[in-house]
Amino acid sequence: MIDIIKFDEACRTVNSGGRLIKGIGTKCEKSVHAVLKNYYEPFHDSQEQKIGGYIADIVGENGIIEIQTGHFSSLNEKLNAFLPVSRVTVVFPVFTKKRIITLDGETGEVKSRRTSPVKETAYEIFPNLFPICEYLTHENLSFIITLLEADELRVPPESVGRKKRRRGRLSVIDRIPTALTGEICINSPRDWEQLVPCLFEEDHTTEDLANSANISRETAQTALSALFRGGVVMRTGKKGNAYTYRFHNG
Repeated sequence: MIDIIKFDEACRTVNSGGRLIKGIGTKCEKSVHAVLKNYYEPFHDSQEQKIGGYIADIVGENGIIEIQTGHFSSLNEKLNAFLPVSRVTVVFPVFTKKRIITLDGETGEVKSRRTSPVKETAYEIFPNLFPICEYLTHENLSFIITLLEADELRVPPESVGRKKRRRGRLSVIDRIPTALTGEICINSPRDWEQLVPCLFEEDHTTEDLANSANISRETAQTALSALFRGGVVMRTGKKGNAYTYRFHNG
């Protein structure tokens, strides 16, 4: 269950230093990572702890929590070290709503605000799963897909030492969370049913999943490929030229 008061407090803790200006041209910890770390563990002594030669974002009574805002390839070696000794929860944020804020690259002054037409969904997690597929059925591995709204800060690339882009495209320097709207918790392989419901009752194809979940065929194929490689689902045969899949009970 999400805790809005706790989330708002985490946002205030992180944003109290004026992130709109502070983040420009610096290598400070990105706001999404910082906010979620403080939301899931406000006690700072439990943050950034060394386990088996690696630094874990959080080590607490619920085990290890890793906030993963980028590709999961960097998680592979960590999971290899963490999973034999602790429960590990990977927190993956997606942005269901973004407000794009353009800043002056020198002063930090807000030049424009607009709502992005791009709305991410929980299915964004599946392309990231491939580097860690071997761990998807591990009893100690969990995921929390965190649904956020955020302000996306953009500046001219040359103001942060990057090469000027064609057509005046801007560089994203940070995303500042403004609201927590939900969580999808995956505590066991069976919990993927929340995103691929049709596979848990009978055999279905990629097209069946796309229709059932109201997602594109490409997104459905990516989801099935990741879960198949991870042993969460299995191929059971073919319907015409298409493979059929079902949840792997073994």
